[in-house]
Amino acid sequence: MALVIETGLIVPGAESFATAAELVTYAENFGRVIPADTAAQEALLRRAALEMNAKPWKGRTVSPVQTLAWPRYEVCLNNWLLPSDSIPAQIKAGQMALATEIHADDLSPPEQRLGSISREKVGPLETEYSTASPIISKAAAVRQSYAQFSGLLQSSSQVSLSRS
Repeated sequence: MALVIETGLIVPGAESFATAAELVTYAENFGRVIPADTAAQEALLRRAALEMNAKPWKGRTVSPVQTLAWPRYEVCLNNWLLPSDSIPAQIKAGQMALATEIHADDLSPPEQRLGSISREKVGPLETEYSTASPIISKAAAVRQSYAQFSGLLQSSSQVSLSRS
């Protein structure tokens, strides 16, 4: 089933900010691996959109009936107020980055990654690995896509204040 794309105009049932074709182009441009079939690409975009809905974005949603976290009112980026009837390029690119990161985690889960070899014995083969660094083993939601979302997420102090 084809993705329903949010354009900023509160599209009913929206599931993504990017199309599968855009994800393919993004993956090619950034050297990322994604599945070859369109249905699997769309599933990754849906998963990324769900992950994005859980993030503490600046501003507030435009409509109580919108299905995704964007568009938003009252979002200021680099001292500019973003329009509330469109999707920022960073959001679209961030979703595609997140989709590729989710796929990478599907192929190699962070909790199964090994650190560098800390001890090796040649005869009768004994190898010991150190614990993977926290940066290497982090889940998809805190890596490259985070750079795209920079400036659009609330700071931790803003999140604390909004929950008080």
